[in-house]
Amino acid sequence: MSFICDLHVTKSEMTALDKVMENAHTRLSGTLINNSNVINPSILCHVSAETVAGYNYMDIPNFKRKYFITDITALTEETCIVSGHVDVLSTYKDDIRKNTAIVGRSETKYNMYLDDNTIKTDAQTVIKTLNNFNGGNFTNGTICLVVVG
Repeated sequence: MSFICDLHVTKSEMTALDKVMENAHTRLSGTLINNSNVINPSILCHVSAETVAGYNYMDIPNFKRKYFITDITALTEETCIVSGHVDVLSTYKDDIRKNTAIVGRSETKYNMYLDDNTIKTDAQTVIKTLNNFNGGNFTNGTICLVVVG
């Protein structure tokens, strides 16, 4: 199966939802190699590896997905294999933006107000009776409640 593959250069972080593409752009025609799949495609292209060496991102319209280029292997002077891995964030960014959610925990940030049993909460009751608190007169049945924390 032969299809079109657009190669790009991006300096955006891998975790960025919107990747910013540089001006460089090459359109290739390639054939999918047998042991590859839509998630990790390997494409046989009839160009030299030097032609595609500077690219790190690709778009395959037939698959409706965007990919990080993971490897470029030269077979001959005019044939190479371009391998990639799907960029899930850019591929599905429109669907991601439509969702509303509360993210309770991530690798580095979390919401302490959401009880998810990961951080144990502790509530201890400490009752202290103080006589003649601060010089006050509590003989007539008056109660003073002090709450700390």
